[in-house]
Amino acid sequence: MPALEARQHWLADAGLNGAYIATARPELSWDAVRAGTYQPALEQYVSEQLGFRGFLIRLRNQLAFTLFQSARSTDIVVGHHQVLFQPGPVAAYGGGSLLPAAQVRWRVQRLRAVQRELARRGVQLLLVLAPNKARFQPEDLPIHLVPSPGTVTNYNLFRAALQADSVAMLDFIPVFAKWRKTQPYPLFPRTGTHWSGFGATLAADTLLRQLAQLGSVQFPAVRTLGAPRVVHTLDSLRATDNDIGGPLNLLWPVQPAPLAYRQLAFEAPGPGQTRPSALFVGDSFIWGLMLFSPYLQREFADDTRIWYYFNSVHQPDSVYHDTGQKVADLDLRQQLESRRFIVLLLTEHNLTEREFGFTDRVYRLYHPFTAADRAAIEQRAQAIISQLPWEEQSKDMGGVAQRARQQAQDEYEQQMGH
Repeated sequence: MPALEARQHWLADAGLNGAYIATARPELSWDAVRAGTYQPALEQYVSEQLGFRGFLIRLRNQLAFTLFQSARSTDIVVGHHQVLFQPGPVAAYGGGSLLPAAQVRWRVQRLRAVQRELARRGVQLLLVLAPNKARFQPEDLPIHLVPSPGTVTNYNLFRAALQADSVAMLDFIPVFAKWRKTQPYPLFPRTGTHWSGFGATLAADTLLRQLAQLGSVQFPAVRTLGAPRVVHTLDSLRATDNDIGGPLNLLWPVQPAPLAYRQLAFEAPGPGQTRPSALFVGDSFIWGLMLFSPYLQREFADDTRIWYYFNSVHQPDSVYHDTGQKVADLDLRQQLESRRFIVLLLTEHNLTEREFGFTDRVYRLYHPFTAADRAAIEQRAQAIISQLPWEEQSKDMGGVAQRARQQAQDEYEQQMGH
């Protein structure tokens, strides 16, 4: 039956949701057969073409979800009341990957130095901490994933260090905790890992006020048009509000809790108002600032860009508009110094990621190494490599050298106060 279905296609298959690349049919060639690459490629292709494959995967997933409240996807955690989480934010809330306090303080000092350097050039850098769904509603976590009281997390360490160094910051974690008690609509969707459409627009309003105060500018007005539109069905959800519900690939998808979408009007700039140029650097919470309502498109200049994970360059739009450019190929100084604002937006589980390299690279732009610095770092890196076991050294010399150089640079900079 699967073979006949694969050939005849009697039943319409909706396909599977999630991030994966369909295998193309391999070309038969003598060289590929001799090299042994054609056979496994053909096997993978044929397995993906089996009849009823999508239905059977959904059936298996549905049984696991219904009987055991378990997701077959490794990137989804099923909580109480069918609330979905991602493992990364859950682990961060539980104190996972805890950094040494001294390293956190050094990184925050580096970030504060970057803020000062940019401010001298008329550019205001604002660090924004997006909310963590696991921290926001821990009562819906599986009981074995709820951390014990007093658990120290990277968020605790960073928040204390950021406040101690007076880093310009907008922390949405306590803001969302307060809004949860006062706002009438969900700030996180049941089947999404990002802030809901309602929560994202509240966050955008707050961000604009913070930037206006920080940069002494006045943004164009945003007006609310009547009551929010409340939706109850999956096909009514927008943007990221079902971003981890779809990849469950169930026969009967998880139904959303009612969500609300604000109806907004964006005015043209009036007297004294301006649309400043900005860079938004960070993770996927940035998308909510443009997909639900056009805050980035209408409140900022047309040359405003998103540097997603400090890697790919995107233009604010109603869709994910990848320009095809890479940050590494741009003139960093020109890009930074031609802006009024830089918004560095991170979620809690990405605090370990060194701001995706942004702070290190900008700091080094304004404080370049001398030849003596580079020689000392290289000498220290070679010493680190020499102390590794032989098996470790021989695994991946390129990767080993890169990690050793990064460690040597960090140690050198902390020791020398760079």
